[in-house]
Amino acid sequence: MPQILTFLGQSRSSCAIASVAFARQLAEQGARVLWLTQDSGPLPAVLWGQPLSTEAQALGANLWTLQLQSAQLLEKSWDVVKGIEAQYLRNPLLKQVFGQELVLLPGMEDALTLDAIRVLYDSQEYDYLIVDGISAKASLRMWGLPEQMDWYIRRFQKVLAESELARALSPFIQPVAGAVLNISGSQESINQPVQQARDFLAAGRQVVQSASHHLSFLVTTAEPGDADMARYLWGSAQQIGMTVGGAIAYQAQLDDQTFAPLPVHDFPPLADGNWQPLMAAVPSLDAAVQNAPSPVVINEAEKQVKLFLPGFSKADIDLTQYGPEVTVTAGDQRRNLFLPASLKNRSVQGAKFQEDYLILSF
Repeated sequence: MPQILTFLGQSRSSCAIASVAFARQLAEQGARVLWLTQDSGPLPAVLWGQPLSTEAQALGANLWTLQLQSAQLLEKSWDVVKGIEAQYLRNPLLKQVFGQELVLLPGMEDALTLDAIRVLYDSQEYDYLIVDGISAKASLRMWGLPEQMDWYIRRFQKVLAESELARALSPFIQPVAGAVLNISGSQESINQPVQQARDFLAAGRQVVQSASHHLSFLVTTAEPGDADMARYLWGSAQQIGMTVGGAIAYQAQLDDQTFAPLPVHDFPPLADGNWQPLMAAVPSLDAAVQNAPSPVVINEAEKQVKLFLPGFSKADIDLTQYGPEVTVTAGDQRRNLFLPASLKNRSVQGAKFQEDYLILSF
């Protein structure tokens, strides 16, 4: 399966430059590389020296680029939605609404981009998908969608199933469903689309949270506050289970301990379109995967969970347990921990923050 590479930093241009250097170097090594961007502005064309297309186009041996356009993605996705509706409804309602007339709403762009990446990932046409995001925070929200959406489904499904309304309507659900849907009215058939959605999201979560499938790099510069922001983004990435394999110092001299235990890789400035010095600075991805700290370490024997949260202090972290799961808030990210069966529905007996780790005992 392909490996997805992402770059997190405060400087938009520095992240884009780093991503292009990685793409060029990996392609030169013989890997099939697709560099794709959410940026519809001029920066991608400037870095590649030519306009990009909304279809994958070859820029050399083993190297392709793609510029995602949200309006076009919305049209394609709408056709898929109508196909699913026709599969389950006897009389589809959406056939009179056309993708060409739909407008984007806040939040749609991330979901559409993530789905486009999923299609490219499943195609297995490339060895690497290098994703150039517009904003690090927005990218983290996007990559966290599979886990967060799955939580909403399983949490509210449970709440509705236990409600008085569900009990009152249960005698009518099956006959009504049988009349409206293209499936039998059995409870199993009704639950099938929900389970399919959960399986779909679980597969996405596994990709995001597996270093061999998705690896991220921090990018910082010499600008004031850049290193601190990169550490903040590092901790935020851990909140969605994303593995960070190293830090890139673009035109900056940093102490090796700035991002310990991550290695810091010095990248020279891009001068006169000469990419070779930057390509030579691209680190080994195998080493990055092997040496990257794990976002979550679960020890079932000791009933202990360790969350790696660099860039945060004890005061930045909030731990709650209102429902059946443990909720951890750090910075602007909130995570409901996905725990193994042996630790589910258990109360947290103790918590401490030590050396960038939040340690929970059950």
